Amino acid sequence: MDLIAYRPQYRIYLHVAGNHIVYERLEEMTLATELPHYVADIERALKLVKPGFTVLSDLRRTLGPNPQMLPVFRQVRQMLLAYGVGLMVEVHPPSLSVPKFMQQVRAQSEEIPTHLFTDIAEANAFLQRFWAQQAS
Repeated sequence: MDLIAYRPQYRIYLHVAGNHIVYERLEEMTLATELPHYVADIERALKLVKPGFTVLSDLRRTLGPNPQMLPVFRQVRQMLLAYGVGLMVEVHPPSLSVPKFMQQVRAQSEEIPTHLFTDIAEANAFLQRFWAQQAS
Protein backbone atom coordinates (compact mmCIF):
# COMPACT_ATOMS: atom_id res chain seq x y z
CA MET A 1 0.00 0.00 0.00
CA ASP A 2 1.18 3.48 -0.83
CA LEU A 3 1.20 6.24 1.77
CA ILE A 4 -0.72 9.30 0.55
CA ALA A 5 -0.74 11.43 3.72
CA TYR A 6 0.81 11.12 7.17
CA ARG A 7 -0.52 13.88 9.40
CA PRO A 8 -0.84 14.11 13.21
CA GLN A 9 -4.65 13.80 12.90
CA TYR A 10 -4.94 11.12 10.19
CA ARG A 11 -3.22 8.86 7.70
CA ILE A 12 -4.32 7.94 4.19
CA TYR A 13 -3.09 4.89 2.31
CA LEU A 14 -3.88 3.74 -1.20
CA HIS A 15 -3.92 0.28 -2.73
CA VAL A 16 -3.96 1.19 -6.42
CA ALA A 17 -4.33 -2.36 -7.76
CA GLY A 18 -7.20 -3.00 -5.36
CA ASN A 19 -8.84 0.37 -6.08
CA HIS A 20 -9.01 0.87 -2.32
CA ILE A 21 -8.32 3.71 0.14
CA VAL A 22 -7.56 3.20 3.84
CA TYR A 23 -8.18 6.19 6.09
CA GLU A 24 -7.06 6.17 9.73
CA ARG A 25 -8.38 8.92 11.99
CA LEU A 26 -6.16 9.47 15.00
CA GLU A 27 -6.68 10.85 18.52
CA GLU A 28 -5.47 14.31 17.53
CA MET A 29 -8.47 14.72 15.20
CA THR A 30 -10.69 15.06 18.26
CA LEU A 31 -9.18 18.44 19.16
CA ALA A 32 -8.36 19.76 15.68
CA THR A 33 -9.61 23.26 14.95
CA GLU A 34 -8.43 23.28 11.35
CA LEU A 35 -7.12 20.78 8.85
CA PRO A 36 -5.27 22.76 6.19
CA HIS A 37 -4.23 19.73 4.09
CA TYR A 38 -7.18 17.41 4.70
CA VAL A 39 -9.28 18.03 1.59
CA ALA A 40 -6.21 18.14 -0.68
CA ASP A 41 -4.87 14.90 0.83
CA ILE A 42 -8.19 13.15 0.26
CA GLU A 43 -8.43 14.51 -3.27
CA ARG A 44 -4.90 13.30 -4.05
CA ALA A 45 -6.01 9.75 -3.20
CA LEU A 46 -9.29 10.12 -5.08
CA LYS A 47 -7.49 11.12 -8.28
CA LEU A 48 -5.72 7.74 -8.23
CA VAL A 49 -8.78 5.49 -7.93
CA LYS A 50 -11.44 4.48 -10.42
CA PRO A 51 -15.22 4.68 -9.91
CA GLY A 52 -16.41 1.80 -7.74
CA PHE A 53 -13.47 2.15 -5.34
CA THR A 54 -13.78 1.10 -1.71
CA VAL A 55 -12.82 2.95 1.47
CA LEU A 56 -11.95 1.50 4.86
CA SER A 57 -12.36 4.31 7.40
CA ASP A 58 -10.70 3.27 10.66
CA LEU A 59 -12.07 5.51 13.41
CA ARG A 60 -11.13 3.29 16.38
CA ARG A 61 -8.52 5.70 17.76
CA THR A 62 -10.87 8.68 17.74
CA LEU A 63 -11.39 9.95 21.28
CA GLY A 64 -14.75 11.47 20.44
CA PRO A 65 -16.59 13.56 17.90
CA ASN A 66 -15.30 16.88 16.63
CA PRO A 67 -18.39 18.93 15.69
CA GLN A 68 -16.18 21.85 14.64
CA MET A 69 -14.94 19.78 11.67
CA LEU A 70 -18.39 18.54 10.59
CA PRO A 71 -18.56 20.78 7.48
CA VAL A 72 -15.16 19.47 6.29
CA PHE A 73 -16.15 15.85 6.89
CA ARG A 74 -19.37 16.40 4.95
CA GLN A 75 -17.41 18.01 2.11
CA VAL A 76 -15.19 14.94 1.91
CA ARG A 77 -18.24 12.62 1.79
CA GLN A 78 -19.53 14.64 -1.15
CA MET A 79 -16.12 14.28 -2.83
CA LEU A 80 -16.23 10.52 -2.32
CA LEU A 81 -19.63 10.46 -3.96
CA ALA A 82 -18.48 12.62 -6.87
CA TYR A 83 -15.50 10.33 -7.54
CA GLY A 84 -17.77 7.27 -7.58
CA VAL A 85 -17.21 5.48 -4.28
CA GLY A 86 -18.63 1.98 -4.46
CA LEU A 87 -18.51 1.02 -0.79
CA MET A 88 -17.56 2.61 2.51
CA VAL A 89 -16.62 0.49 5.53
CA GLU A 90 -16.34 2.30 8.87
CA VAL A 91 -14.73 0.80 11.95
CA HIS A 92 -15.84 2.62 15.11
CA PRO A 93 -14.65 2.49 18.69
CA PRO A 94 -17.12 0.90 21.12
CA SER A 95 -18.11 4.40 22.34
CA LEU A 96 -21.61 5.46 21.37
CA SER A 97 -20.72 9.09 20.67
CA VAL A 98 -18.63 8.47 17.54
CA PRO A 99 -21.23 6.43 15.61
CA LYS A 100 -23.90 9.03 16.48
CA PHE A 101 -21.64 11.83 15.25
CA MET A 102 -20.88 9.91 12.06
CA GLN A 103 -24.62 9.71 11.40
CA GLN A 104 -24.52 13.51 11.13
CA VAL A 105 -21.57 13.28 8.75
CA ARG A 106 -23.38 10.70 6.58
CA ALA A 107 -26.68 12.62 6.62
CA GLN A 108 -26.10 14.40 3.32
CA SER A 109 -24.51 11.46 1.52
CA GLU A 110 -26.79 8.58 2.41
CA GLU A 111 -26.48 7.16 -1.09
CA ILE A 112 -22.96 5.92 -0.28
CA PRO A 113 -23.31 2.25 0.74
CA THR A 114 -21.81 2.18 4.24
CA HIS A 115 -21.24 -0.77 6.54
CA LEU A 116 -20.36 -0.25 10.22
CA PHE A 117 -18.12 -2.40 12.40
CA THR A 118 -16.37 -2.19 15.77
CA ASP A 119 -13.85 -4.93 14.94
CA ILE A 120 -11.18 -4.31 12.28
CA ALA A 121 -10.81 -8.02 11.51
CA GLU A 122 -14.55 -8.30 10.80
CA ALA A 123 -14.38 -5.20 8.58
CA ASN A 124 -11.44 -6.61 6.62
CA ALA A 125 -13.17 -9.99 6.26
CA PHE A 126 -16.26 -8.21 4.95
CA LEU A 127 -14.14 -6.32 2.40
CA GLN A 128 -12.45 -9.56 1.29
CA ARG A 129 -15.87 -11.15 0.67
CA PHE A 130 -17.05 -8.02 -1.14
CA TRP A 131 -14.00 -7.99 -3.43
CA ALA A 132 -14.30 -11.73 -4.12
CA GLN A 133 -17.96 -11.22 -5.05
CA GLN A 134 -17.06 -8.32 -7.36
CA ALA A 135 -14.40 -10.41 -9.11
CA SER A 136 -16.79 -13.24 -9.91
